[in-house]
Amino acid sequence: MQLTSPHALRVALAAALFAAFGNRAAATEGFSNHPTPGYQDHVTEQLNKTLVTLFSNAMLSHTDIDKLRLFFARDLIQHDPAIADGRDAMIQWISAQRALTPARTLTIKHILADRDLVFVHSQLSPTPANEKSGRNRYDFYRLDRGVIVEHWAVSAGVAAQTASGNSQFSNLYSYPGTEPVVTEVREEANRLLVSELSNEVFDQRRFGLLNRFWSTGYLQHNPYVENGRTALAEVIEYIAPEGSNYRIVRSMSDGDLSVVCSQNTDPGVDATNEFTGAAVCDLYRVADFELVEHWDVAQGVPATTANGHSMFSDLYRRR
Repeated sequence: MQLTSPHALRVALAAALFAAFGNRAAATEGFSNHPTPGYQDHVTEQLNKTLVTLFSNAMLSHTDIDKLRLFFARDLIQHDPAIADGRDAMIQWISAQRALTPARTLTIKHILADRDLVFVHSQLSPTPANEKSGRNRYDFYRLDRGVIVEHWAVSAGVAAQTASGNSQFSNLYSYPGTEPVVTEVREEANRLLVSELSNEVFDQRRFGLLNRFWSTGYLQHNPYVENGRTALAEVIEYIAPEGSNYRIVRSMSDGDLSVVCSQNTDPGVDATNEFTGAAVCDLYRVADFELVEHWDVAQGVPATTANGHSMFSDLYRRR
């Protein structure tokens, strides 16, 4: 393979990114304590994914709500700004969601497991067949020995119309050949790639990287941006204006999907204040070291929360 091929260039550039910024990533919140996964980690990941899938499917169903207590630690640490700490508060919130009229269902659209975290992208809607209805929700769960011990959430209303015509949930990318098997090593490489590119583009404003790592046929599920790399380039100055701050707080990868969550603050805003700005989560499909599909959600960060914690901190410590 010649070094001038697009694949070789992306691989070489990705390696350069990892080498140049690896030390910073290892010291950044959301990257630390993330060693190379092993077989036992894979087994734990699959068990955690199964547990969270069972809970998510039961959350808004007719399942006895007391049975949902089994999924949570009594002293659950909560980062959803509307919910207090503890298992009881989580069950009360679920009960309130079930009581809403018309009744809503939760439909899992994407689910990722990485180390002790499970990420669920879901649609909450009374009309789930209509993917342009309801709420777009991103939930992150930390599990310890089969129990959810910490929870974060970012959500927003679903747009009735989108610039691309795509819903905020659909999967549109098709591999040109057989879908490749993604190894644990490639998953970690994808996580690092997406994290580093996000930092370099949205914080350091190195917009030229779009032409190297974003597909020309980039499939867009953000409701305000059209499909294609060119469409993203046209709005990138608005997404990442000069003087703004972008701080990654969490990143995960599973299969060909990688998700990165961040705190975004406008120019002039105190970037060290975790109770300001916006919480943003971006989900990417990565194929051959290229970003080919994108979903996201954004929520304004409140000045106060029901639990007293920010939407970004990591507080659980294994006993």
